[in-house]
Amino acid sequence: MSGFDLDRLVADLREAAVAPASHAAVKSVLEAAVEDCDAMVAGIPDYEENDVILFEDDTVSIWHSRFLPDKTVPAHDHQMLATIGVYRGAEQNTFFERAPDGRLTQTSSMELSAGQVLQIGPQAIHAVSCVSSEPCCGIHVYQGNLTEVQRSIFDMTSGEELTFTEDNYLKLTIDTD
Repeated sequence: MSGFDLDRLVADLREAAVAPASHAAVKSVLEAAVEDCDAMVAGIPDYEENDVILFEDDTVSIWHSRFLPDKTVPAHDHQMLATIGVYRGAEQNTFFERAPDGRLTQTSSMELSAGQVLQIGPQAIHAVSCVSSEPCCGIHVYQGNLTEVQRSIFDMTSGEELTFTEDNYLKLTIDTD
């Protein structure tokens, strides 16, 4: 039996999200969790959906997210601090800034592999691609109510900024194979 307990992780992240130094506390909890990726793989259900909300209230949103090989989630923002802990596979995060003409310009990129944690600020704009042959799975912690905040998703072909909706997300997700 796995030593990993998903309910305990969610409880620990909820507690960390309201701690005085919440950004560091959330990151620390996720770093400890992804130290044993094999235990997480064994202890987390194989969800049918790619995105599953494990918990959400006004202080924190905790999601299990899976990105599929050869797919890219278009550039988007969160409007709150996001902390991502990958426990399976690898993802490429490509970061952007808005140019004076409103278009996005790429500023940097970073590969995040199993066992690593990334924290990005509230104004960050990023696209995510699964760069492993297996799905990339992770726990994503947003310090706020992600489903209630107005945020943006960007059409990388036209440069158009759209309201982040499920329909726009699905329409703009790119096959990269």
